[in-house]
Amino acid sequence: MTRVVLLGLDGFPHRAIRPDLTPRMWRLAQEGGRAPEGGVTSLPSSTDPGFCTLLTGQLPERHGVRTTAWRFADLPDWAGSRIPTAPTIFERLAAAGLRTAAVMGDDRGLLCTRAAGFRWPPDDAIPEGVPLDAHGYPANAAVRPHLLKVLEDRDIPFVFGHINEADTVGHDQGPESEAALTCYQQTDGLVGELLDALQPVWSQTVVIIVSDHDMEARTPTPPIDLTADPGFAELSDGVIPDGGAALVHLRPGIPQERAGNVLARVDGVASWQPGGPELLILGARPGWIFAAPAHPSGGFHGGPATARTVAIVGGGHGAVPRIASAIARRRPHLATWAGVILDLLEVQTSAKVSGDQARGVV
Repeated sequence: MTRVVLLGLDGFPHRAIRPDLTPRMWRLAQEGGRAPEGGVTSLPSSTDPGFCTLLTGQLPERHGVRTTAWRFADLPDWAGSRIPTAPTIFERLAAAGLRTAAVMGDDRGLLCTRAAGFRWPPDDAIPEGVPLDAHGYPANAAVRPHLLKVLEDRDIPFVFGHINEADTVGHDQGPESEAALTCYQQTDGLVGELLDALQPVWSQTVVIIVSDHDMEARTPTPPIDLTADPGFAELSDGVIPDGGAALVHLRPGIPQERAGNVLARVDGVASWQPGGPELLILGARPGWIFAAPAHPSGGFHGGPATARTVAIVGGGHGAVPRIASAIARRRPHLATWAGVILDLLEVQTSAKVSGDQARGVV
């Protein structure tokens, strides 16, 4: 039986995969493969759009989850949805009669894992007494025993593990801080334990390690306040900041190109792209963040500078060299991994996103 283990390292930088800092993941990449420049994700490069893209194989405009700002406030309908409207890997595999498991350093049900056969934390609630990180999410140490336990069950062909602490430490201390480097090392140690647990079935196993986004350090640069621009109110009736990106809703009849060209002249804005008929997605220059009610003290994500993801494949399965060769030639978008996983598990679906489609949003 082919077995696929997908590990999502929240906020983990591609640049942290190196022999001195993360030796187990580096060795896995050397024996298997990695994207030399990392993978890519869509804007906003933040947690909920990223993981929903990964686990549905669809781009945000198709699965509907456009921003992680849903976690902090109720948002208007034009900002997308809280949960994906596209089927997930878990639903596809369940329909094919295959067992699945999801173990997460998250309790809010927003990583589109509701259809997993086994799910921890259960019922979107962290059990009493579970060790938590500084943001109230299950610590890596809390996730560890549950991941090891599901890996013991060799009859589960697909296991998804979400490991969160690098994101929390990066937000609070900065992605290059000593605390972050220590967290990267400790995360690598946990990954090493998981790889060791897979050794009895290594020849049947494909391990895929990704991140949902990168992280950049806060700078003294003032936040980008789009509403302070004299022309903004004429163009837009709403903006939702998401770190280094912002969703801008256009007033009826406003051409996207006109609005994009005007907003691109705002200091700190690096890019714009259509997000739908009346929606623009703005990206900030490196080190710039869009104005919001609160900002992280150390690091942030969301913009073009944090759209790079970890992309590693390993294992003893015969398909690993082929996948490794593919990601070495062309950077994988998060949307491409679902199709890879479904192919490995011989599940047919018409919902895959082609590489050309995925690259079109980068």
